[in-house]
Amino acid sequence: MKFNISILLVLISSVVFAQNVDENGRPLGAKPSFVVSSVEDVYLKKNESSVAGAEVKLDYSLPKGVTSGKLTLFHPRKDEELKSYTLSSETGLVTVNVKEMPVSIFSVGLYDPQGKLVKSLNVID
Repeated sequence: MKFNISILLVLISSVVFAQNVDENGRPLGAKPSFVVSSVEDVYLKKNESSVAGAEVKLDYSLPKGVTSGKLTLFHPRKDEELKSYTLSSETGLVTVNVKEMPVSIFSVGLYDPQGKLVKSLNVID
């Protein structure tokens, strides 16, 4: 009799404590609502090899298949374009001479050939 009660309790507890969710809390078999990629195909970032106070190197990558665009530097507090660079490849590096700039902090916009903003970045030298 004790053995039957023990088996019955084990079966009940396995049903009660069984989970129908995965490690992320989604129901088993459910797909994530969005996928996070570890490698971003479009980026704009400051290169760490930049010489402080003299130059800023900006790494960029345009969307896949886009081989031209524009990189524009803006004043951080005014609606003023400081400098513009024409891009002729999907990925690359642009070196900005900070000594020629009126400010050491500026905003950068990465644009596609149609003039649509793809990525932006605030640069502090």
